[in-house]
Amino acid sequence: MPACPACAAALPAGSRFCPACGAVPLAAAAADPWIGQVVNGKYRLEALIGQGGMGRVYRALHLTLERPVVLKMLHRALTGDPSVVQRFRREARAASRLAHPNSIRVLDFGEAEDGTLFMAMEHLGGRDLGALIAGSGPLPEERIVRIGAQVLEALGEAHAQGVIHRDLKPENVMVEDRRNAPDHVTVLDFGIAKISEPGAGEGTLTQAGLVCGTPQYMSPEQARGRPLDARTDLYSMGVMLYQMASARLPFESDTPVGYLTKHITEPPAPMRERCPGLLVSTRLEALVGRALSKEPAGRPPTADAFRAELLDCLRADAPAAPPRPAPGAAAPRRSPLPWIAGAAALVVAGGVGAWAVNARRGPAPTTAATATSAPATNATAGSAPHPAPLPGRDRGEGDEPRSHPARDPALARSLFEQAEARRRRLDTAAAIALYLKAVEADPDLAGVHKKLGQCYQLQGDIPRARDHYRRYLATHPPDADRVQASLELLR
Repeated sequence: MPACPACAAALPAGSRFCPACGAVPLAAAAADPWIGQVVNGKYRLEALIGQGGMGRVYRALHLTLERPVVLKMLHRALTGDPSVVQRFRREARAASRLAHPNSIRVLDFGEAEDGTLFMAMEHLGGRDLGALIAGSGPLPEERIVRIGAQVLEALGEAHAQGVIHRDLKPENVMVEDRRNAPDHVTVLDFGIAKISEPGAGEGTLTQAGLVCGTPQYMSPEQARGRPLDARTDLYSMGVMLYQMASARLPFESDTPVGYLTKHITEPPAPMRERCPGLLVSTRLEALVGRALSKEPAGRPPTADAFRAELLDCLRADAPAAPPRPAPGAAAPRRSPLPWIAGAAALVVAGGVGAWAVNARRGPAPTTAATATSAPATNATAGSAPHPAPLPGRDRGEGDEPRSHPARDPALARSLFEQAEARRRRLDTAAAIALYLKAVEADPDLAGVHKKLGQCYQLQGDIPRARDHYRRYLATHPPDADRVQASLELLR
């Protein structure tokens, strides 16, 4: 039986991904020209363990020390872009400033023989928190506190060093059992971290109004593209605690903009109300509610204070945390169009991508279960290559009309469900191809044009997005107002 090149686990016949260590594209790993090469005279690359739009992540062997390490390598074609190179260097500096047992350690930074930039980090065991939640469901409160307290330890150290993570999510938290230390936590991936007070001559890499991060875990101020302080990480921590306790996100949506909307405008439902029978203490639920306050002032003031309150949740004699602010204390419910326009513009302009906005839906298979997170979000991690589009091309604005084959509602429904599965995995190109085949099989299939509009919007194909939104509105759907708002953003 063949073995995974990343973790050496046995692979079932015909496997495209390793079931033990996550979404590792085995065929790509086998064909990778870097495998077996020695970088910088001291790192021999042994296996591809993750990839994204900006680079790839490898397990490597330090030849002098004879120990495994992880190498994150920037795509060679991007080394000519000064802003990308500066961001990569800044990530190395941000992570190297953090000397804490719960933070990933950067060991080296440099150039390969052909000029490719790389960053060497410690090799970690265990699996990421997203995979842990997906496999275990809601975690016991004692375990939630044990994991959460360590994440807050790492954040407290980072914030003291002037580093704001800005992309905290379960896929960026590795959990492993060590000797006398169950559930040891390491926080990963400062790829879009913000370093406060940059040095002289070091410009900011974050444009005003640019939204970076993972929509499921973004704070309201981050979703609005406003200036951030350390309390944005505490909001993301609140989302993670909610997810650890309930195995659900506080908000659900089909699109990145939908998540941003809910973070800004909707109060989260209490966990025990949403999941009857859930074993969560009133103290923990109240603390999570405060962490998810729309305004930063309503959250715990610091990571250290948050950690102290979290540890108190296990004390039977501790007073309950103050109740979260009433819904009326949240940010006013103004028209969402101005800030949605900014977020949608980022999506349309192609800003949703590796190491920027990672729009994965909920916990996803890790691309680096034996190492640091892959360059992408979430994160988080690269996507499998898009398959070739299926035959046929949709008639968007400016296209010639074409005929449809005989109507087949059953086939259309099957294709639609396949497209939905692809879209949830953010395999947008494959989803579009399947939606179009569904339209061919049944032009009257409800909802398919809205889905096509969303997919084309994510791809930046504004004419086709508009066209499909209009077709959907022509059916007078119950959510016409919401879709009309999306259409307005594209004018």
